[in-house]
Amino acid sequence: MDVKTIYAPDKETGTLVCEQCGKTRVVKISEVKIIGTPRKVRCNCGHVFFISIEMRKFYRKQTKLPGEYTYISKNISNRPEKGRMIVENLSKGGLGFSTERPHNFRAQDVIQVKFNLDDEKRSEVSKRAVVKWVKAYFVGAEFLDPDVYSEANRALGFYFMLR
Repeated sequence: MDVKTIYAPDKETGTLVCEQCGKTRVVKISEVKIIGTPRKVRCNCGHVFFISIEMRKFYRKQTKLPGEYTYISKNISNRPEKGRMIVENLSKGGLGFSTERPHNFRAQDVIQVKFNLDDEKRSEVSKRAVVKWVKAYFVGAEFLDPDVYSEANRALGFYFMLR
């Protein structure tokens, strides 16, 4: 079963496009019973396909990019915590990554992440992010400056144009 993801950044509407005839239809997200679960859709042309609604501001790409993180403890007597990570998903607004070993991250901690994209230039991305959630070795973080012009944001912008 091939499932097409529909992004609804405003949390109110999403646009469906029939792959068969190209016809579009705007759906109200409030009418969708379960967000994130595949739902069967039938176009007026008769074509049937499956969709999944994502309530995200930015497209999220699955990746396997090695990198490193630095977390500086609020306690000055502690030295910075550094480690290697794998960026498992990435968007213009943030990332999800797994660490190789236990860490001390908590929600609202600020970290520095550094990794190279798998684009033609192997563009380096070095950004500060705020930890949003932690589940064992997996961390979800939001970039602090997704809208500021920087070389890292420029590289991410081009990276997502190539999806």
